[in-house]
Amino acid sequence: MSTKTMPSEMDIVRRTCLDAAWAAATAASLKVDPTARDPTTNAKLKPYLRPTLPAARFQVIDSRTSRPGIYSPTCGYNRIISGIGATVDSNGNVVNQGNIAGTLVVEWGTWDSIILTTYINSILLQEVLGYDVSYTTVDDSLSTARMSTASTHGQCAPSHFNAEVWSAIRIAALNVFANATTRSIIGYWGRSGHYTLTANVAQALQGPALLNGNLARAASPDFWREYVLDDDLIAFYSVDKHNRTAIASALNCPDGTMGCLNGCSKSYACTLNEARGKTCMLVVHMYYDYDNGYLQAFASNNNVPAYFCFLGDTGMQNYVVDTMTRNSTITFYHWEPDRFHFDHAGKFARINWPPPDPAIVATSTSDFGELGYGQRTTNPVNVDFPQQNLLKLYSNVLRSDPYLTHFLDKVQLTQLDINNMLQMLSDKNKDSTIVHPAFDAACAWVKANYATWQSWVDPLPLCSIQTHVNFTITGCSDMSRQVSFVWTQPDPTNSSQPYVCDGGITTLPVTLRTSRSCDWLTANPNVWLPWTLAPPVCDPSFFAYTISPCTTTATRPVNFAWLMPSASNSSASAECINGVSLPSNTVIQCDFVPYNSTIATAISVVSIAVVIGLLVLMALIVHYRNRPIIKRSQWPFLLTMVSGGIFLCVYVLMGAGPPSSITCGGRPVVVSLGYTLVFGSLFVKSLRVYLVFNNKAMKRVKISLWDIAKVFLAILGIDMGIVVMWLLVDFPTPTSFSSPATEFAGTVDHVACHSSNFIFTTLSIFWKCVVTFGGVFIAYRIRHADSDFQESIWIFASCCIVFVGGLLMMALSYVATLSPPTEYTIQSIWVLLLTAIVMGLMIGPKFMRLSAVAPAETTRGSNSTRNDGSGHTTSWFKSKPRVASQEPVTTLHEEEEHGSSASQPVATGAGASGGWVTSAVSTSSVGKSNGRQDVRAAESTTSAATLQ
Repeated sequence: MSTKTMPSEMDIVRRTCLDAAWAAATAASLKVDPTARDPTTNAKLKPYLRPTLPAARFQVIDSRTSRPGIYSPTCGYNRIISGIGATVDSNGNVVNQGNIAGTLVVEWGTWDSIILTTYINSILLQEVLGYDVSYTTVDDSLSTARMSTASTHGQCAPSHFNAEVWSAIRIAALNVFANATTRSIIGYWGRSGHYTLTANVAQALQGPALLNGNLARAASPDFWREYVLDDDLIAFYSVDKHNRTAIASALNCPDGTMGCLNGCSKSYACTLNEARGKTCMLVVHMYYDYDNGYLQAFASNNNVPAYFCFLGDTGMQNYVVDTMTRNSTITFYHWEPDRFHFDHAGKFARINWPPPDPAIVATSTSDFGELGYGQRTTNPVNVDFPQQNLLKLYSNVLRSDPYLTHFLDKVQLTQLDINNMLQMLSDKNKDSTIVHPAFDAACAWVKANYATWQSWVDPLPLCSIQTHVNFTITGCSDMSRQVSFVWTQPDPTNSSQPYVCDGGITTLPVTLRTSRSCDWLTANPNVWLPWTLAPPVCDPSFFAYTISPCTTTATRPVNFAWLMPSASNSSASAECINGVSLPSNTVIQCDFVPYNSTIATAISVVSIAVVIGLLVLMALIVHYRNRPIIKRSQWPFLLTMVSGGIFLCVYVLMGAGPPSSITCGGRPVVVSLGYTLVFGSLFVKSLRVYLVFNNKAMKRVKISLWDIAKVFLAILGIDMGIVVMWLLVDFPTPTSFSSPATEFAGTVDHVACHSSNFIFTTLSIFWKCVVTFGGVFIAYRIRHADSDFQESIWIFASCCIVFVGGLLMMALSYVATLSPPTEYTIQSIWVLLLTAIVMGLMIGPKFMRLSAVAPAETTRGSNSTRNDGSGHTTSWFKSKPRVASQEPVTTLHEEEEHGSSASQPVATGAGASGGWVTSAVSTSSVGKSNGRQDVRAAESTTSAATLQ
């Protein structure tokens, strides 16, 4: 069978006090408008003149209240805790503690004044300020320990606020964790005391006239000394008139605690009286830990023979009322303010003991019966209870919330306030139809004292869009973004109104449309949130430019447009005002020359024309390869040189179009191959001549075409090896980068071939310089050789042209800032022009001399001589010069010898086929020479035969 549960009393009355009728009635009586606002701050002038808040505004930040296992017997907590939504069974036992995390945990006492004061604080905290409140039932002696985050009690059963603390006689216990709390006076005072019935005082004053009073004289029972001097007064209040066994209980004061035995303790004077056969007076008490030992101690130390019997709260009060009803005599412990005194107004008289001396009060040890039952006490206090300004305490954990702590600091109730509420509580308790009299009394005070408590509550902070408004960004994948707004905590009764702030901005901003990206909006709320109040001033960030692809004119159009143009006027922005204007459209130069541009087409046509010309030239070289001038020029290397020119033309052709992996990697290969083919051919051609003409000993040396070709291949291999290593290690990949534009305020994205290291480029250039200047040096060394063999002047000219051309290009690139199309055009024309000039210088003279030398060459026949028709005889062999006949002939390469001994070849020529040494000397020339020739002429003639 399931247990029937119901909400706890605290939950039943939660947020039920300040209703709409009260708000309207109070506004009418004060003649104020609850909705009126301050024209400066836009805040409500009477923000708290409104019905109760329907839900919490704020939470208390204290991690202790969220820990598992708190407020449970497992950590030593055996009292009642009532959180939000707590439920109890039909007997009032807690079934569900409810939610405690995030609430303000208030300490709940069992006496009327603390109940009323706690309810007043709770009503204002929940219904005006907006904090949920939980209630933990405690005694007040350990308040500071429970509020401390360092104590065991603070870890197991943390609390935040105690509305009424009686501290004067337990200050030592409160000071243990005093630094963990903030304390201030509640406003009204409190005082414990020793009381008797007003009727008893009147009876004792009658003295002997009192029937059955046994008083020898009139006595004043409201003055302590009478109890010391008059045994008749002791007998008047004799304990023997009461059944101690029936009324006292060891549950209220266990044996051995505070000198108790069977629920009672007694003074040493009482022990002495009983030894003399006398009686003792009765003092009824509640619990041993109420003002621990104080009353017992000062009565004993003033030699009053008394029994102190502990009846519990309700038991004591009921017994006093019963005694009063029986018109008997009694003294008892109680305190003020308390409803008991209002329930029986005028029926109790305080017994005046020696006035409280603070120095003596401070000596209280809060103990009694230390030496045993009925023995002397070591507690030295002998003065009356002090009157004390009651305190309120709150945990320093709350200091992080000034809105809350300012309220707790300001709360103050006067003595009249508490007395009026106690009287109201007394009256309501007499009406059985009132279910929650304490709450009703506190609520009545709150309703009646708006003028008092409104000053305790600080105004809410002014609403700001940065703090109190949440935003949601949508349209992140669209052309524009929409930012919508909601209050961080909207009023539960009206979501269009804020709940935790007042004034400032009172309405939510309209949805903001913006061109800013979602990431930017998320990262920069402080920048754009003010735009909800007023549009920003236009700056370049509100418009964008679009750079189109390259056109046939090698330019890129740049078009400007607002990111969010006005629907009615595209030249105006929809999201900003004033400021800068939209720039005019412009154009910028391309980073490259497009394939379909006029410049690229023209350069391509010229390049192809040069290539065709070089191909024709190659065909002519092959065709005339047997002509002496071509043969002596080592025609295979003429072909490699022309091939280099073709590669240089291909390099120019690859210069157009956007950078790609093919062009970035191909252009270095092509230009290196072209340059090395040209100048490597010149180098080895000159080297071969040098090895012949610089051989002074004229010894027979065999230098074949393959031998010199291997040198050429080595030169080419080294150059290509550098380039290939470059491509493998640091490939010049197409790389994108941005740079500021010169034509407009903005940046332009570029793509260029990029290598991270310059060493391979440096090595390649260095090697080309070695080959070039090596060729120049060798050409210089063979400058005196026969013009059919040496090409020094043309090599010099070619190198000078290349060197000067390179310097001009370098100077132009550093001195002037050229656009990519201009740079491409100049560079291409320059390369093509230099290629054509070099080819012309190196091959043109040979073809010019081709016809001049052509008659000297005839087809080889079987006869060694022939008649030329003019009387001259042409001989295929010179008459052997004396010098030449005595020296061996130097040859450039070794070939098979052709013909018979009658036509012995001296040496084969350079080229694919061998040649014969020929001589066309006239008869007259031979006669004049007398068979002798110059040694230098012999060398030239011999070398000619060698190179043919």
